[in-house]
Amino acid sequence: MMGASHAATGLLTGATVGALLGTHVADPFICAAVGAGAALLPDLDEPGSTVGRSLGLVTEGTSRLLRSASRTVYEATGTAYELRAGKDGGHRHLTHTIPAVVVFGLLGYVVAAVAPLGTALVVFAMAALGAGTVARSLKGWGPKRKRAVAAAVLAVVCATTAVYAPGGAPWLIGLTVAVGSLTHVLGDWLTRSGVPLAWPVKVNGKRWWMFRSPVAFHTGKSPVETAIKWASILGSVAVLMVGAQTGVAA
Repeated sequence: MMGASHAATGLLTGATVGALLGTHVADPFICAAVGAGAALLPDLDEPGSTVGRSLGLVTEGTSRLLRSASRTVYEATGTAYELRAGKDGGHRHLTHTIPAVVVFGLLGYVVAAVAPLGTALVVFAMAALGAGTVARSLKGWGPKRKRAVAAAVLAVVCATTAVYAPGGAPWLIGLTVAVGSLTHVLGDWLTRSGVPLAWPVKVNGKRWWMFRSPVAFHTGKSPVETAIKWASILGSVAVLMVGAQTGVAA
């Protein structure tokens, strides 16, 4: 799936996590911002992707490190059959596994719980990642610089809300990061390329066996992806409206 589609699905799952498990009216909004960015984390293994370029040197450097780590792990754990196939083990490998989802979630929790203003830091990073990726995809919506500024302002607003509004517990932030990342992995499972859901377990003699949906579609070329994106956006609005009206988690 494309970056904007991943961000939309993460927005919905994040808002849902906040509405179901949060205890304050701000939780669905905070978790929605976190989920939108977390649903892009797995694609940071590709420096040339929209998310890999979304925040300039920060995401580009992170992408290069993750791609290198993915290749190293692929070479260390791939079976002889897989290594002979000549794949580099970069994109859609290590960061698209269940263990990676768990690690992303734990990192989100640790930073939110330990670092000074940790929750604000995680919320800002995830909101900036999500908004920055969407801003880069809206090429017909004004100059790139203005779109980048708008994304940065939105991230600051989200982080400020996390600081001053009640809610945003570290465990909830970490869980949302994990769920958002998992949303990305499952979204890519719906595409033709698939994802290594079973890693590090061997399947049919391969440790990096790519699972894909029986009705998989081409990334960026299917009306199914467009439908998923807009359904997620509308669903997010509905969840956030319900959360705002009730004032507590659903």
